[in-house]
Amino acid sequence: MKALTALLMAAALFMTGCGYKSGVATGERASYLYFTGDVEGAAVSVDDGQPFAVEAGRDHQYRVAPGKHSVKVYKGDTIVVEREIYVGDGIAKEIGVRP
Repeated sequence: MKALTALLMAAALFMTGCGYKSGVATGERASYLYFTGDVEGAAVSVDDGQPFAVEAGRDHQYRVAPGKHSVKVYKGDTIVVEREIYVGDGIAKEIGVRP
């Protein structure tokens, strides 16, 4: 009886150790900014980085890492928009630029 119990316990331990383990693979984390309004001649700086030109509309999204960012929109040497924003993973955030 003890031998049978020991054999069953060994088999149970062996079976629990053998299993297919898989993880969930996710893509790289990314968030997006897009600009609306008067973006003609505007340049955008994210987190005091190098300014870049943008186009208006939701179809023109610019990738950023999820999290907190400082966004500045310049027209010439003048800052027309200055915001601290938070964007979650997979979120597209609109930044409105007024004339």
